[in-house]
Amino acid sequence: MKDGAGASKSDVVFWNRLSGHYDGFMRLFAREYPELLRLISAELQQKDAVLEMACGTGIISQQISPLVQRVTATDISPAMIAVAAAKAQKLGLANIAFSVQDGYALDFADDSFDAVIIANALHVIPEPLRMLKEAGRVLQPQGKLLTATYCHGENMKTRFLFWLLHLTGFRAWREFTSKSFGELVAAAGFAVEKTRLLHIHFPLIYVVARPFGYIEFGSASPEEV
Repeated sequence: MKDGAGASKSDVVFWNRLSGHYDGFMRLFAREYPELLRLISAELQQKDAVLEMACGTGIISQQISPLVQRVTATDISPAMIAVAAAKAQKLGLANIAFSVQDGYALDFADDSFDAVIIANALHVIPEPLRMLKEAGRVLQPQGKLLTATYCHGENMKTRFLFWLLHLTGFRAWREFTSKSFGELVAAAGFAVEKTRLLHIHFPLIYVVARPFGYIEFGSASPEEV
């Protein structure tokens, strides 16, 4: 993480503390992930250079690495990156490069990646619009944004479950609905191509989008996948 780039020290401390328990937490609560991984994988090609922002312990990066040319995985938490890198090394995944970086100010040139993945992160980011704009900066003009986030504001039940999670110390900044999340992606300069609302424990909205300019303005409504 670059000093002064935007991520707070308290955020780093929080995610460092969670790193040793994160995989177990995801196995217990993130029942939507197998389908999410299938949807993400279907959008990738062998030639692709892929960036995963807020990669955590590398769950997604490790799954997609055999499908693409290379994966660059970043997170603000050194402890999360250490866990992710150790897992990838154990699995013999040589085409993943891990680095500690601030999602608001990445150390990559413009137009560096064919696809950018941000999954299960934007609801726990203080400035999600800023992070999405940074994703757009490093994404090629014809590239794909593949993003998903939990929609804690989707209905009364999910708001109540979100409140219970908050009591456990879980940190979240936004209570998205599927509609408000799509609007956020558009506000960051993307045209939404596809959407899918997954719902087992919590509703999880998945979006495929491209930078404005690639898709002709006024084209067809997003496809439900």
